[in-house]
Amino acid sequence: MNGLRDVLELLQHGVQLDQMASPGSAIGAAAALGFLFGAIPVGAAEMLAIGAGAVRPRTLIIPLVVALSAGHVAGKMVWYWIGTLEARVTQPRLRSWVEQAQVLRRQYPQLGTGLLATSALASVPPFHLMVVAAGIGRIPLPTVVLTSFAMRLLRFGLIAAFPTVLRALF
Repeated sequence: MNGLRDVLELLQHGVQLDQMASPGSAIGAAAALGFLFGAIPVGAAEMLAIGAGAVRPRTLIIPLVVALSAGHVAGKMVWYWIGTLEARVTQPRLRSWVEQAQVLRRQYPQLGTGLLATSALASVPPFHLMVVAAGIGRIPLPTVVLTSFAMRLLRFGLIAAFPTVLRALF
């Protein structure tokens, strides 16, 4: 790329998928990278969503965003599993936090799912930490997966729409 001019051209015209890969391999790559960036919380999944929004033909945007979301949520389940290992925590300060989380979960059983949904959509509080808390609080796995998938799909879908909005401005 030759700088800003190339970026503006990319936003205006998008990227033809046949320039990069077949549809099946692109969808598989979106799922695999979604998993990777779900398991390793570095914030790069949002960049993948922007890239998905720039792909041509446009009919592939939805399958790419769905695959990215599914892979990302699958990667976050590593963090859920870590949360379920809370009984092994022996360090006093961490043990205190675990116990506080468990008390809150018992006092406000619906709070956990609501916070998880908010975090999955807005990433505030950090989503991977909320998934750990869901594991600590023993929120049922199907609830965690479905809530996370629905909200991440919405988040990544909105982010993927961004290149289309920018294209309309140019």
